[in-house]
Amino acid sequence: MSAKTILVLALVLVPVAVLVTLAATGWGGALFAKFPNAHFVIAFALGATAAVLLSVGLFALVFLSSRRGFDDQTENQQDSDGA
Repeated sequence: MSAKTILVLALVLVPVAVLVTLAATGWGGALFAKFPNAHFVIAFALGATAAVLLSVGLFALVFLSSRRGFDDQTENQQDSDGA
């Protein structure tokens, strides 16, 4: 890996690790208030995961559609129809 990649990873992962550690140990006062119960944590994790997976899937479909030329086919059909 290049030095730039390592620097970017460090700038992203170090603050995340610090915040996770603070949240896990209970430090941080009101900033990291305790979760009400385990059901909340599970539901939040599942919802966040589903949202990320949905967005990744939709972006992948848009990328593949553009890459395979389906967008160009639609534009050509509209131009030839005279619309």
